[in-house]
Amino acid sequence: MNNFSFNLQNDGLAFLTLTRQPVNALSQEFIASLSELFDEISDNDKIRSLIISSSIKHFCAGADLKERADLTIEDSAHVVSAIGNCFAKLEKLPFPTISAINGSALGGGLEFTLCCDFRVAEDSAKIGLPETSLGIIPGAGGTQRLPRLIGLSKAKYWIYSARKFSAEEAFIDGVVDFLSPDGEVLETAIDLATELMENAPLALRAAKMSISKGYELSVSDALEVEKEAYEITLNSEDRTEALKAFSQKRPPKWSGK
Repeated sequence: MNNFSFNLQNDGLAFLTLTRQPVNALSQEFIASLSELFDEISDNDKIRSLIISSSIKHFCAGADLKERADLTIEDSAHVVSAIGNCFAKLEKLPFPTISAINGSALGGGLEFTLCCDFRVAEDSAKIGLPETSLGIIPGAGGTQRLPRLIGLSKAKYWIYSARKFSAEEAFIDGVVDFLSPDGEVLETAIDLATELMENAPLALRAAKMSISKGYELSVSDALEVEKEAYEITLNSEDRTEALKAFSQKRPPKWSGK
């Protein structure tokens, strides 16, 4: 079954395009193949940024409820755990990641995007965590990542209410970082990725490592993480190139080393 396509351009911009009809529901096979892909690309030094988008009407409507209806409680718990593990791999990718949301990102679909560094949504998109209306709770990271992103009270309202929020509401609350006219969400995400990729690849990776590892630590411990990440860039060829480019009044030519 064709669930997605992956393409890496010569400039280092990678595209993961979701293609599972009709709504990119998160089946066991879909998650297994995504998890395998994230393993494969995690050590790819050629990737400078990753955009995740959908080629069909919706970004991701969440769990495959038809599949889930035939599973035992134990099997369902196993599937949710597998989804959580897959999303954690996405979150840990060392390069900047952007989700381009069209249609809807609901339940596991929103949890999917919460593992990206940035979320871009088209104006008509619907975004939410409807799990409490189905007798469950978000189980693939939503109850943990959303409060860290937008604060405790707002996250509680999103989760308790089970509402489907508009893109504008999501933007106001901080769930979405950028808005885009309908039909232009991928172009907006590419513009964002291009802006990020003007900077040194190794520095971007070091910055992401420092932020991600330090966020949950005390300030003193986090500063040690930052020191470690800074030393990676201090000894890099890109830092030397940046200084040369500055003195010669020209754009730097990054090597990623």
